[in-house]
Amino acid sequence: MKILLPAALLIALFSTAALSAEDRRSTSSIHWHDGVGEVLIRGVGGTSNINGEVVALRNGIVYVDGQSYGAVAKYAEIRYVVAGNGRSLYVGGKPRKQWTKK
Repeated sequence: MKILLPAALLIALFSTAALSAEDRRSTSSIHWHDGVGEVLIRGVGGTSNINGEVVALRNGIVYVDGQSYGAVAKYAEIRYVVAGNGRSLYVGGKPRKQWTKK
């Protein structure tokens, strides 16, 4: 007895495997210590919510609450720190300001 899988199912299986390999290179985490929160996103994409604020890396651009903070290198490390009323965003260890069109 032969079992045949529809072509669409095979395509979906192979597509999922390819995406999963790319996603495995991306991680997101949130840490709290002594009232200081930190989001860490590494890789090609990710989204985290900290204190009601959304930090996202999509299509090579980092966003905080939907506002662009510019392009980042592939597999960059994004760090967003919440300490009291202060907020800091770092890309590759360097502070990043909000991107504005000139």
